[in-house]
Amino acid sequence: MTNSTQLRRRVHHTGLVRALAGIALVTSLILTGGPLTRAGAAGTSTAPAFAAQSGRQIIADAMVAAKAMGSVTSSSATTISGQAYSLVTEANLTSGQQTLRVGAAKTIVRVIGEVLYLNDNGSDTAIQAQFGVSDPKYADQWIEVPSTSSYFAHFNAFILLSSLLSEVAPAGALKTNKASLVGTTPVVGVSGKPNIHLGLASGTETVYVSTLAPHVPVELVASDVVQGQHETFLITFTHWGKRFNVAKPAKSIPISSTNLPS
Repeated sequence: MTNSTQLRRRVHHTGLVRALAGIALVTSLILTGGPLTRAGAAGTSTAPAFAAQSGRQIIADAMVAAKAMGSVTSSSATTISGQAYSLVTEANLTSGQQTLRVGAAKTIVRVIGEVLYLNDNGSDTAIQAQFGVSDPKYADQWIEVPSTSSYFAHFNAFILLSSLLSEVAPAGALKTNKASLVGTTPVVGVSGKPNIHLGLASGTETVYVSTLAPHVPVELVASDVVQGQHETFLITFTHWGKRFNVAKPAKSIPISSTNLPS
């Protein structure tokens, strides 16, 4: 596994994630520094039967409901060494778009069926990190990468809905927590070990699922000790069922027509 691929897997979400050069805290790129604060417990009127199920059943029901909705927006944001970081993914079943911002750098990846399009918005950082080549002439152009390219899998992971959902469910023995609120949404939390795709070696993960139908994930919180410090990683899920228009760029350059490795 290349260093840039390892970096991508630590940046996602959920799912979750583009490698950027010049980031010093590789192992905590998606992590926020501090405990999550949430509202108090919701009342017993919020779907007690659903909340009383086993953690494994709640997660299973949530995954079925999520896939049935067909689309979602997942978002995470933090500040790393004084630099703003955000990752937003708009996922449909067969198309999606992911936008990563680190400071002033912005990278957009669109996936439409068996082709993806990469635009580095003039920063050249994704090109350097993923291809090991600095070539500014491609930095503000759309690069077309077919599924036959070895780099397709590097960029495609966790953008389409099924792929994004594959990093949501916690692992190991699952525990159902008391009903609570995320914002104004009544939820029940299910805790376990971090999903393998989150890139955390240990720690805990809790997925908060709406106790109101449809029972979709609302928030994911994962914690671990990174470089001796306790860190918390937060992803929110919104706009379930909204279909996103992910359009093919008007102009793109096939990767085979560039000097980038394909």
